[in-house]
Amino acid sequence: MHYATSKFILENLTNTLMHTDTSTTKTMLFVLIIVLFGWWLVTKLGLIPDAKRASLDLTKSENLSAMNRPDQTSQAMDQFADGTTVESFESLNPNEVILRFPSDAKFASFLLSLSDSNVTLFASLERLRAVRIGYEDREALEQLLISENITIYDSISRFPQRGRERSSDQEGLVGFGDSLLTWSGVQVDHSSWGRGVKVAVLDSGIVPHENLPSYVRSVEIHPFPEDLGQINGHGTAVASLIVGMRDMAPGIAPSAELISVRVSDDNGLADSFAIAEGILAAVDEGADLINISMGTEEDNPLIREAVLYAQGKQKVIIASSGNSHGAEANYPAAYPGVISVGSVDALGEHLDFANHGKSLSLTAPGCAVNAAWPGNQYIRMSGTSVSAPIVTAAIAATMSNGNGRRLTAIEAAEMVIKYADEAGIPGPDTQYGFGIVNLRRVMTRDQNGIMDVAITDQRIIHSATGHTIQVAIQNRGTEILANTLVKVSALGRNWDFNAAILAPCSIQSFSVPISLDRNSVNVRSAIYSAYSNRDITPENNRRSETFQQ
Repeated sequence: MHYATSKFILENLTNTLMHTDTSTTKTMLFVLIIVLFGWWLVTKLGLIPDAKRASLDLTKSENLSAMNRPDQTSQAMDQFADGTTVESFESLNPNEVILRFPSDAKFASFLLSLSDSNVTLFASLERLRAVRIGYEDREALEQLLISENITIYDSISRFPQRGRERSSDQEGLVGFGDSLLTWSGVQVDHSSWGRGVKVAVLDSGIVPHENLPSYVRSVEIHPFPEDLGQINGHGTAVASLIVGMRDMAPGIAPSAELISVRVSDDNGLADSFAIAEGILAAVDEGADLINISMGTEEDNPLIREAVLYAQGKQKVIIASSGNSHGAEANYPAAYPGVISVGSVDALGEHLDFANHGKSLSLTAPGCAVNAAWPGNQYIRMSGTSVSAPIVTAAIAATMSNGNGRRLTAIEAAEMVIKYADEAGIPGPDTQYGFGIVNLRRVMTRDQNGIMDVAITDQRIIHSATGHTIQVAIQNRGTEILANTLVKVSALGRNWDFNAAILAPCSIQSFSVPISLDRNSVNVRSAIYSAYSNRDITPENNRRSETFQQ
């Protein structure tokens, strides 16, 4: 009973009392006292919520992702929003199945039903209402689920096909080798970068290597082989790109603390339960960043809910977009809020095998990059599996770069994205996302006096109404630039454009219509300004390309 309600009762009783006899008045006063005392008791002791409590509860619930729990209707009906009552996922192991339930009540009810069944419970994820179960008799499993409306997901997450085999189809690519640090803009002693930052690597596991720290916290979702000489080295290679300590295969954040979460077998495969369990384990271990260099083409609701759980705990997940030349990134890279990473070569060219699409966040080195391999070996590795940990390391370094200031994972990720080098079509695009990682810009973002303007792209755009040359520039320094002149030449003609004001990080593009009467066109562009002699990267002030029609 709220205050307004009790006030209404009191006023009505008072009016009534004024028109009744004494005995009746006494009786009604007694009733009034009982009513008011009851109202005070339940309100003060919290037996029912008052208006303030209801407001606080609402605020608390709004802080949770709506996608991280079934809606009220679904909870009441024990079904997911699409009417499914049980979701079934493929397991890597024979005679096993993974199930997920829409409510805690249905989850608990199923666990209880197992006591009278020949079906065996191998593992459960209470937070995600999911179980891994085994059966010898298929009929026993079917009997448990006989009245359910089941949706089946058959996706298995896997390492992207090795990029070095796929990159041979693309001509003119330039690999990185051991030049990752200089190319990424690491210009100072970076030995303390990443200190105090915990990075979980969900992969094939990390084994001891001369290039890695002597101690790595290890969580086994999928058991290691008895002979570590038979282990898939993918996880070890990924780890070296984050914390590598030797010049042969240097890492960007060598002081970060690694958490190895082995979720895959040695064929590079992991089912949805292993990935989800690995994400939860990373959260429980206190990871700030979670790197996942694997994925699947299918949206998997069990993995999706695990991602949402981690994001609700303010963890940042970085995932490879995939190497299948797809028009969209794989999952979990394609999920909202996950940093999806594609690949470029040492010329900054998008690698054709790298999946792209509207969910792409960033691109990073991914062509012939040196990495560690079990047995104290080294390999050159290509693919988005390489690019993702480079972005992860860049975020870890931005969180803690030894200057005494510590950023949160979310703050650091925003900085890495904000100070990426623009590439491709002006603005976020499907091939480069928000651009190519540039740690020099991230680490010097607070230093005054840095002049750096670049031609980021030039192209010929064809449309139904004609043809257009488009040139884009970006201010990659820390000072506002005034009256930046851009000269463009093509088809025997010259055009001048002026960027009156160009703020740090901003992009500006210029377009001019042209007539085409030939099969190839050479376009040259150059930047001229009063700051040219102070530009720290004058090599990106000019560009010349020939376009075939």
